[in-house]
Order: sequence, then C-alpha cells, then structure tokens
Amino acid sequence: MKYALPIAFLLTSAGIVCGQSSATVPDDYTGVYHSRIDTSLLFVVKKKKGQLYLQIVGQGEVGLSRAGRDKFKANRVRPEAIVEFARDPATGQVQMKWIQKMASTRMVRTASPEADSLARQTGEWSRFVGNYQLSKIRNKTARVRVVAGQLAVQFSGEGSLRLQQESGNRFVIQDGEMRMTFDFLPNAVGQIEGIEMNRQGGVTFVKSKKQETVAEEVVYGFNRPNGFTRADTLRGALTPLRSNFDVLFYDLQVTVDPDNQRVEGANTIRFKATQELNRLQLDLFSNMRVKQILFRNQPLPYTRESHAIFVQFPAQLRAGLNYEITVAYDGKPQRPDGASLAGGIFWLQDKQGNPWIETVTQGAGASLWWPCKDHLSDKPDSMRIRVSVPKGMTNISNGVLRRQTESRTHTTTEWYVSYPITTYCIALNIGDYVHLTDQRLRGSDTLKLHYYSKPYDLEQGRKLFRHVKPMLSVFEKYFGPYPFSRDGLTVMESIYPMEHQGAVTFGSLFNPFNSDRYDSADILRTMWHEVAHEWWGNHITVKDYADMWVHEAFATYAEALAYRELQGPEAALRYLNGSPPDNKQAIIGTYGVNDFHMGDMYTKGALMLHTLQHVINNDTVWFGLLRSIQTQFAHQTITSDDVIQFINDYTKTDYTAFFRQYLNHPAIPRLLLKFERRGKDTVVLYRWKTDEPAFAIPVQVTTTRNNFAFIQPTQQWKELNIGAMKRKDFRVDTSHFYVGVKEE
Repeated sequence: MKYALPIAFLLTSAGIVCGQSSATVPDDYTGVYHSRIDTSLLFVVKKKKGQLYLQIVGQGEVGLSRAGRDKFKANRVRPEAIVEFARDPATGQVQMKWIQKMASTRMVRTASPEADSLARQTGEWSRFVGNYQLSKIRNKTARVRVVAGQLAVQFSGEGSLRLQQESGNRFVIQDGEMRMTFDFLPNAVGQIEGIEMNRQGGVTFVKSKKQETVAEEVVYGFNRPNGFTRADTLRGALTPLRSNFDVLFYDLQVTVDPDNQRVEGANTIRFKATQELNRLQLDLFSNMRVKQILFRNQPLPYTRESHAIFVQFPAQLRAGLNYEITVAYDGKPQRPDGASLAGGIFWLQDKQGNPWIETVTQGAGASLWWPCKDHLSDKPDSMRIRVSVPKGMTNISNGVLRRQTESRTHTTTEWYVSYPITTYCIALNIGDYVHLTDQRLRGSDTLKLHYYSKPYDLEQGRKLFRHVKPMLSVFEKYFGPYPFSRDGLTVMESIYPMEHQGAVTFGSLFNPFNSDRYDSADILRTMWHEVAHEWWGNHITVKDYADMWVHEAFATYAEALAYRELQGPEAALRYLNGSPPDNKQAIIGTYGVNDFHMGDMYTKGALMLHTLQHVINNDTVWFGLLRSIQTQFAHQTITSDDVIQFINDYTKTDYTAFFRQYLNHPAIPRLLLKFERRGKDTVVLYRWKTDEPAFAIPVQVTTTRNNFAFIQPTQQWKELNIGAMKRKDFRVDTSHFYVGVKEE
C-alpha cells in the first residue's frame, strides 16, 4: 500500500506505528473524536499495553508521548504536533485539540483559468469555482464548488468545508480559536490562478457520545506490528465452519455513496454443503453492519466475533446439495493505510477534481467491503457484480460488461465473471474514464481487449496500451494461453496497481499519483508485473497467504522475461540483479493467519526461479515446466508443496532442499572456497554452507580463464584442479546463480 495522504486542513502525515509508555491517563480520554468543522474526519484515541495511541481513521496510527498534564506529543509527526485534552466547562464533554504550526500553503489550478470550463460559469462565486492541487503535495487535490448558495472546498478523501467570505477574494473558516484563511489569487487580468491557505490556532475534536462504526483495530495486510490475534486466526484458518461448504456463485449488488464514503448492498451466496451442517462462517469486517441474512426468504440468526459472522440454520443442511443465502449489509469501509499496510477503498479525486475510487483488498481481505467466505482456498465458479454509482460516474469491475442502465440519480453496471475468481480480486474502479477497445487474434480465437485511461492522460495511455499485445505474446509463449479468454482482458489506469482478475490496474500514469512525473519504463514494468498475475495468482492461486511467493516470485520473474524479449538477456540480468534482497526473514509466512512476508518474495523469489532455470540448464525443459504448471493446476488453489512436488516429478530431480533453503530461511546458500598451491597447480576446495543439510545444486565456475563449466558442490569438501589459472581468474557465476561466495 502507499503511504497515507496528509489531512489537508492539518497538513500532517502519520508515520510508522510507534507507541511510547506514558503515565496513567484517564480512561475517558479514549474514544472516537470528530472534528467540528469536518465531521467525516475521525480520530480514535486508545490505550494498548499502557501506551496511548491516536489513530487517524484511514490515515494511520501514531503513538503519543506525555508532554504535560493533559498534553501529549504525536510521535513521528512533522511539523511537531501536540494533542491536548480538556473538558467543555458547560457540558463536561471531553474535547481534544490538535495544536500544530502550519506554514502558508499554496494551491494552484489544475487547469489554466482560460481552459477551465468551471471558471467560466455564471454566478456570484463562479470565478472561484474550479479544481486545485497543493503545489508541493501534488496528490492532494481540492474541489471548490457552490453548495446551497455558499462557496465550499472539499479536499480529496475528506468532507466538504463551507467558506465564509470575509472580504473580496478572502474566505475563512472559523471554529473557536482556529481560524483558516483562503486567499484566492488573481492573475494580471483578474482570473483566479491559485489559493494561499493559512491556519492559526488548534483544531478542536469532540468526543462522540454515541458508538461510532469504526473498527477497533486497523486490519493489516502485510505488516503485523502487534503480533497475531484470534481475529487473525478466524480470518486466515480453514476452520470446520469454513470447510463444511464450497462456494459456487456470488451475486453481489452494491450501491456506492462517494460523498459519505459508504457502501450498501447484498450478496447472494450459492454454495454446496460438503458435509451435513447447521452452522457456517462468513466474513465481514466488524465496522460494517449486517442488516439481515435470509434463507428461503426467512431471516437467519447469527452471531459475530471480530470480523467473522457465524450463521445458524434452522435444521441440518444435507451434504452434496446446493443452497443459497443472502446477506444484506452496509457501512463505511476502512481506507488503505500506508502506516500499517492495510487495504481498503481509496476515495480520492483526479486532477480535474472528479471522484476517483478504487478497492485494494489483497492481504486485508475482500470482506472489508462485502460479505463473503473470505479465504483463498475457495473461489466461486462464477460471479455477477452489479454496482450503482451516482449519475455521471462509471464503474469498471471484473469480467464482461453485460449491461448498463440509467435511473434519475444512478448509473448501474452489471459485470459477469465466467471463471473461478479469488475474492480479493473483485474490484471497483469508479471515476471518469475514456474507454478504448481492441482485439487480439489467436488462430480462430479472438481475445477482446479493453483499455481505460483518464481523459487528460489519454495520449500517454495510448502509448502504453500499444505494448499489451506484444506483452501477451511473450506471456503466452512462456506460460501458455491467456487463461480468461471468455472474459477478455481489461488494462486500466488507476490509483494503485493491482492484479484484479480480468481488470488489471497499473496505477497512475503519472507517479507520484496525480503528479506531472511520467516514467514510461516504470509504468511499463508495472503493467508487465500485474498482467503476469493473470497466470501466476489468478489462474493458479495459493490456498494460504503464507505461500504468496507463488504469485509474486513468478510475476517478478516475468518482468525479467519482458526485459529479455525487448532488450536482450543482458538487460534481464541487470534487472534481476539490480535490487538485492534484504534476506532478513524467510519468504514463506505463518500459515493460518493471513500472513505473508512482503519484501523478499518478489526479488529473492525471482532470483530463486532464475537460479533454478540455470540449474536445469535447458530452456526447452524449463519453459515446458512453466506451461505444464499452468495446465496441471488450471483454475485451482494450491500450496508451495504442490508446486515443489510437481517440479520434482516433471524434472525427475528432487529440488525439495533447494526450495526449503530459499523459501524457509533468510540466508542464501554460500559456496565456501579454499585455494591451495600444489606444485605448479592451483587447487580449489569447495562446499556448500546452508541451513538445509540436503542442499546440493550444481553451479558454474571458471575452470579455465573466462570459460564457465559446472561443478557439483555438496556439504562435503571437494577439489577442483584449475592448473596454471591464476587465483583471481577463478569466478563463480553469481549473475545466473543467486548464491553467496566466501573464501576461507
């Protein structure tokens, strides 16, 4: 996930979660607070193990260190911020004040006044209306509009703030001692080009008296700073109440409310009882409300624990039969959080101030925004997705667009996925898009291609989309046919890159998001990676997040194949060896708790595969192996052991110790060397040093100057006579074999 966006009227950024011990604080300081000027902005104050924390909902979490009787310093926040608690003398209500110096901040129009049609509207405030962005934080945009006869500003991901005109081009927001000024800046002919923004005084937050629908804890995608909990086990384990049924079909219907950042809908789940049952587990985050669960038009009782829903049936369901239940729900899903690497829904604005929304749920889970059996091991065989958005917006989801209908207030798109699909791949992409179509002929078959770009990025988008067909040719050459031909392939610009099945997103064409920086090589590489997941991750999928290397190592290796095809083998080698892994933890995560290790499974995993390719030393066999993996496990969920055993069987060689060394241990194999002079000859002694005692792979070394040949090291010392070759000319081929070398 990307790092959190700053809150505009606070202009601060939450860093990595960090708490510090503090003296005892009153329990009534903990709770949910909302800003008096923007009630959509929520802070949660909580204590964990004697430490006080402040969670900016959807932005991150910071520790608080005592700085006075009722004052605390927000750790790792710049500029320095003080949090002060007090009680309203009149009502006794607890208040929290955020005190932080704010430098004068300049905002600029995203389009010139002459080109901005919004600025040419008629009306009292029309000259101020438009889309602006912070000049130093280009991914923070603001919409200035007229709302109910009053000028209002809305920053991306935040609520609308009403402005009061003080004089001429100056508007203010006043709340107690907090005063915020907006000076609209005209050019020489009086057209508004930007805004100068200043704030004095602290921002007051009021503790809510009612229970807010805010999740008690951020649900982490990849980073678990507080260890594993029972909630993680309920989400990650294939318990008896999950294995007793098999999902066949989801029929998801959802209405999206961008103004309030809420969703409401229902999911009808068709499933087969794999054994007799009267109880099962579904999943929906605890901050989301279950309105009712229906079975044969009758409500079912249920209980909730953390993010799990335990559904009780009135009688035993018979094994082998199909059943349907419908879960109606609503709520405000969590937003992606860079500090904790948690998934969620991005509610942002594009360069033109239009809403731009994307779901990103890998790791955290699809159940953060819709109810389902949220476990990787169970894909529905097919799915229908019906999404209603405010009129003027469009939504792109997975599969084939069957129909689009218009009502007075909403546009509804109906998408159909005709293949098994992982729940985290179900996507919403809502915004203002230009749609391009193409097709790719494969013998007698035609693959339909769909491209989506922001209107203002269309020129760069067209350049990128020209690479899609050559990319598919490479992947089909090495991995086999595109696996979702009936549904076609959509490739689109987005907020965040993700491998959503059949609706692949490569992120913003300009990076950082909404900036003016364009890196064609980086965005092309990202597209190759995300589309490779159609084979590695979507076509074949792991049963547990701990084995996620199967997705990411092969997709990263696919990037190297792209360099090999487009720029040659040396370019592929430079790319693979350009970012050495950290090797600080094992690639495989902890099973049963939705855990995977984010970093090394990409680069180290790809280098492991590259090494195995050169150990096999036969590209016909190697790429035949990759295609056979795709055929053997098509549309299935698998484990690491499944992949390893298949490779062993296909190659008729036992590579179990090889994989265990690279996957289960942080350290890579080291080739130990000793050099001895024996008369006129030099003798090299060599052996492997590894965590796995059975590890033994061949590796290439120079047996004569600049001539590489294989040796067969084991855990025992062996000898190689290199004759008169100088010691400095003896080299190990670490470009093609990811191993360490140590001379003893």
